[in-house]
Amino acid sequence: MSFSILLAVTRAAKRYPAEAVIDLPAALLFGAEFLGLLKPAVIGGVEVHVVLPDFGRSGHGTVLHPRARLDWVDLLETKAREDDPGWPFGHLFGRGEKQEFSATRLLVLPKERLTLREARDVQEAAEGWVRLLTKWIDVIAREDLSQERVKVEKRGHVALVWIERGKSPGEVLKGRQTLKLNFASRLDITPREWGRILLKASSGARPPEAHLFLRDARQTKNAGYYRRSVLDSATATELGLAKLRDDELTAADASLGRYVRGKAQQIGGLTEFLSLMGRDLPQRIQQDVGEPRNKAIHEGYDPDEGIAEKALAKTEEVVGLAFPWKELLR
Repeated sequence: MSFSILLAVTRAAKRYPAEAVIDLPAALLFGAEFLGLLKPAVIGGVEVHVVLPDFGRSGHGTVLHPRARLDWVDLLETKAREDDPGWPFGHLFGRGEKQEFSATRLLVLPKERLTLREARDVQEAAEGWVRLLTKWIDVIAREDLSQERVKVEKRGHVALVWIERGKSPGEVLKGRQTLKLNFASRLDITPREWGRILLKASSGARPPEAHLFLRDARQTKNAGYYRRSVLDSATATELGLAKLRDDELTAADASLGRYVRGKAQQIGGLTEFLSLMGRDLPQRIQQDVGEPRNKAIHEGYDPDEGIAEKALAKTEEVVGLAFPWKELLR
């Protein structure tokens, strides 16, 4: 991640007008309702506005700071004349209708003028803040921002790809070839959720560990590490089931609670206890998550993609029961 902060410095002033640009570790694909959106946040103890700039030619939405209304199209044309083409903050898909855009940078506008110390505080805190921000995005949007994707300039339903696999130009290897293309999809978050995610990252709050292990399981599956994905899914499932167990024991006697927690452990014991308590659980938790995990640990079993996908899907159901997504941003 790269970071830059600009200060308009004069010798007579002790506080300076400032703004910062933060490069994101992965492009964020948003709908047009996010263009020009400005939300509050705190970075390094400094209150700021985070802007997804509107780089269209006309005003869009309600923006509280004139810096967010720069004509980025004109800036692009200027950069092109300087032999430095490219959007400064992302790429706009669709001419005129502004259906989607990818944000590769965030514009950060401090609410007040900064001292040099405050500017350094923002700079030092930016990397950790963005790292936590992307965790929240992964969790809330159920996305994998670390996944490598094919970049295309024009979005659509069909992509024609020619791959040269032989020794000579244009030669394609004989036999069956498998090519997997991952196209980015619009993040499944609303502008309100985006604002809440920024505030969560600003407060230093982390998503529940069960959701972080679920995120890890998704990322490792997408990277082809199916054994690790199954193990992460099992850990997330156990954390979710343990939360449901503890919910059932809220009103129980302390000694009874200790006894049950000592007995109802791991996926099998937890699901058995919760079923006896009448809790409605997803079917086949032990078969889809517990058994592949046990085989991977004790028998050196290397699950395939299908097994990892089943485990991930079941884990998502369990974690959603214990830590509902709709409550994470409260």
